[in-house]
Amino acid sequence: MPTTSSSISNNVDTDFNSPLLPPPSNESTPEKQCIDEMLQNYCGEFGRWQLKHFVLTSLAWALEAFHTMVMIFADREPEWRCLDGVAGLGCDLTAKNVCKLEPGSWEWVGGAASSTVAEWGLVCGEKFKVGLVQAVFFAGCMFGQ
Repeated sequence: MPTTSSSISNNVDTDFNSPLLPPPSNESTPEKQCIDEMLQNYCGEFGRWQLKHFVLTSLAWALEAFHTMVMIFADREPEWRCLDGVAGLGCDLTAKNVCKLEPGSWEWVGGAASSTVAEWGLVCGEKFKVGLVQAVFFAGCMFGQ
């Protein structure tokens, strides 16, 4: 019966259970710190520079919140009403929206300047433009911040 020879030389350690790196000595064990201690050691106490940074960062987000709130109120669809003397001639008071009404038989309650939807006629077939503009606005906010 043929014998097999081992290709491992006698100079190489054949103990595969031992770690590649030796364990650290007790002297180099790092001290455990909580986040507050770490911030105090490496960043210092809360001072004038940190306060300035906090205020400027908060102002940027406050401006973003203001723009978002303006879009919500500016893009609302206002109430509408039938014009005097036109009810029954193409204007139905029971209609839920103005898409099925005759043009010129109704008007916006607050006038055309009451919102961007009323001013630009973004109703019925043009309603998708409201969401499209809002999506582009928020995409611009993501790239700008």
